[in-house]
Amino acid sequence: MRPAQLLLNTAKKTSGGYKIPVELTPLFLAVGVALCSGTYFTYKKLRTDETLRLTGNPELSSLDEVLAKDKD
Repeated sequence: MRPAQLLLNTAKKTSGGYKIPVELTPLFLAVGVALCSGTYFTYKKLRTDETLRLTGNPELSSLDEVLAKDKD
């Protein structure tokens, strides 16, 4: 009966998979929340901020004024 128990224990030890310590679970959770939050707020900033010139808004461009000063 003892050899069967030893074989069972070695089979459990050699089974595949990653061994992640339980202490790292809160760290992974915090990093995941930080990544999701950063992605969400960056997307929100890029979609709603009207002062960013992402679409080539001509009303906010001062290029014409600079070119007019250079010609004078």
